[in-house]
Amino acid sequence: RRRCKEFINWLLQQRHGSVTIPDVSGRDDATEMYVPQNCKGWVTGNRGSELRRMEQETGTYMFMALDQRGDERLIIFCHDPGSKSSSTGRMAAERLVNEMVQEKLRDDGGRGRSDSRSPSRGRRSRSRSSRGSRSRGRRSPS
Repeated sequence: RRRCKEFINWLLQQRHGSVTIPDVSGRDDATEMYVPQNCKGWVTGNRGSELRRMEQETGTYMFMALDQRGDERLIIFCHDPGSKSSSTGRMAAERLVNEMVQEKLRDDGGRGRSDSRSPSRGRRSRSRSSRGSRSRGRRSPS
């Protein structure tokens, strides 16, 4: 019940601005990831759509929050830590986020571009049964 209240409070705080969670190191249900600045918009998606997609796929709850220094990082919450081969839990969510970061860095071609709302960004709708296929739904440059 305590965790549920925390999650709901954080969710409601997001409606009014950034959420600060100083330290998650003592929690057994959280993983934090620092996402490169030029990848944050890509990873979160329009109004959080990519985070919500990854949450649904992995059974996690995640959002961007400030740490004690004011640095923004992604926190992934779930009672299930996951495993290297599991499709659910925090490790699975972390893998998906890392894939998105790598995809963004590859697409930028090392140019350091910070525009995360590229018109060439395709919607990724990958079902559990099509995991082996890494089709990204990219459009050809016109």
